Amino acid sequence: MKKSFSSLIAISVALLIGGCAGIKTMQKNHNQVRYQISPNPMETNGDNVIITINGNVPEGYFQKNAVVYLQPKLTWETGEVDLTPMALKGTKVDGNGKTIDKKTGGRFVYKDTVAYRQGMEGAKLTLNPIAYKAKAVNEANATRSEALENSGAIELGNIKIAEGVNSTSNRVDLRGDMSLEAPHYQVKESEVMSADLYFSVNLSDLNWNNAINKKMDARKHIDAMKSYIVNNQMPKQIFVNAWASPEGEESFNIGLSKRRAETTVKLVDNMLADALKERAKIENIKKEDIDKYVADAKKDVSIISNAKGEDWDNFTRLVETSSLKEKNTIINVVKSQPDKVRREQEIRNMSVVFRQIEEDILPTLRRGEISFNFTGVQKTDQEIAKMAITDPDNLTFDELMYAASLTHNYANKLKIYTTVSERFASQWEGWNNAGAVALYLNQIDDAKRFLETADKISPNNAIVLNNLGLLNLALKDVNTASSYFNRSAELGNEQAEMNKAIVSIKQGKYEEAAEKLDGRKCTYNLALIQLLTGNTGNAIRTLDCCMDQTSEVNYLRAVCYARLDDVPSLIKNLKEACEQEPAYKYQAKQDVEFRRYWSLIDFQNIVNN
Repeated sequence: MKKSFSSLIAISVALLIGGCAGIKTMQKNHNQVRYQISPNPMETNGDNVIITINGNVPEGYFQKNAVVYLQPKLTWETGEVDLTPMALKGTKVDGNGKTIDKKTGGRFVYKDTVAYRQGMEGAKLTLNPIAYKAKAVNEANATRSEALENSGAIELGNIKIAEGVNSTSNRVDLRGDMSLEAPHYQVKESEVMSADLYFSVNLSDLNWNNAINKKMDARKHIDAMKSYIVNNQMPKQIFVNAWASPEGEESFNIGLSKRRAETTVKLVDNMLADALKERAKIENIKKEDIDKYVADAKKDVSIISNAKGEDWDNFTRLVETSSLKEKNTIINVVKSQPDKVRREQEIRNMSVVFRQIEEDILPTLRRGEISFNFTGVQKTDQEIAKMAITDPDNLTFDELMYAASLTHNYANKLKIYTTVSERFASQWEGWNNAGAVALYLNQIDDAKRFLETADKISPNNAIVLNNLGLLNLALKDVNTASSYFNRSAELGNEQAEMNKAIVSIKQGKYEEAAEKLDGRKCTYNLALIQLLTGNTGNAIRTLDCCMDQTSEVNYLRAVCYARLDDVPSLIKNLKEACEQEPAYKYQAKQDVEFRRYWSLIDFQNIVNN
């Protein structure tokens, strides 16, 4: 029997209603579908956020002719981004997409990667799937609007899958190891002779029985200088320089070198008096006139005294010429670490080597130096340093470069190097050093101008290339930075080798970064790597031995203690970090590392005051 036209319509309507009813049933039971984020909370890996959602669809849920369009969205206070879409499909649907069986249900994995952006720490990951009936689907080309255009398409319901992005891996210190061209300044006076006397550790009194004084025949050399004055001529200038060996607290060593300079000046004064008295006898000066003769002769001699502080320059020279097995490592520490205190600590950490240094090298650095100049007046270090700021036009290129090395004030260093670049524009050294210091001071535009000029003057220069790498890190161009570091390292720059570890961190290659930092100690980036690779206890120990206890050191240590659930230590370090840098208060409020502690009164007192 033929079916009537009205019967066919009824059947069609029934099928349509049945299909829609199936989709609506999926909407009704959508709460049975499980979406789990891994890890939870989300976290940065290098400069990206990797999102992995594990889905679990229960048995009996997914209709055979249904398609579910999935497109997660990441939203935060200042932005949002739609992630890559994915499609699930029933067993009767052709084309691309993950098939889910109605009877057994099924699992699926969604993965996507988005670039990390500032402010994502408070981001929410949400999903509002769209279900519709279809015979074929191609999720690679689908859009959300196209999914909604399908007949009977409905939204299954908006759900929040995760909240918060852990951005600890982005706390890398991008400043790295900058490369400065060393000054080549030399004192030009003719020194007919010079002599050194040596001091015991931490002492400034003159002791001729000191073992190193005996070993170096110090008294014999001083007597030779005295004899020269007696039998020849008086010097026009006598330079007295004194140093301390570079171990111990720097301010103490500066004072110690000053006291040693005073002791050496006193010795020179006595030596002059004795020599002049002997000359007076040779010249048949009357006994009653000898004191006046000595006093008048002394007026023609200028004694210039300099307390030089810690003698890192000679320390480096002696290590380079020594038989120490680890001398290359030590030299790298000295050249790459501008902070003197941190530098000393890193050398001390090599305990076996340091004992040999303590016995063979440091005693020769605890000295006073006497030099005769017979040819005229020479600028002192103090005069050069002052003129570099107040009267730079009357200093030479070498004197200006030397003056910059005499100050620890980076603003003054930049001012001097800028003067060098302006007065000696064809010399790459001034441009390079100005760029490196500007970069250290976070003056990115100036650093770019200085370093690009240095590169034009001296292309393929390992020192300049390393600094250009650091510049591109600051500009968030990791790939270009990596290229510069590789070129610099190929030319033998050891600082570039260290900076390559920063690139590895930014690329999320933490184990590779750890290998590059092997041998470094008490450095912030090493602590970060230890934390990211699960060595939280080692990270704390590394941060503890960092000589410069900055706000970033204290903040990262607070993160370490949060992971260990050590609340008192967390609060202590976070408080110190926020006192040093108030901007950390806002960061801590958003930082999911502290999520479990946001409601604590002590935490609230830190971030809200």
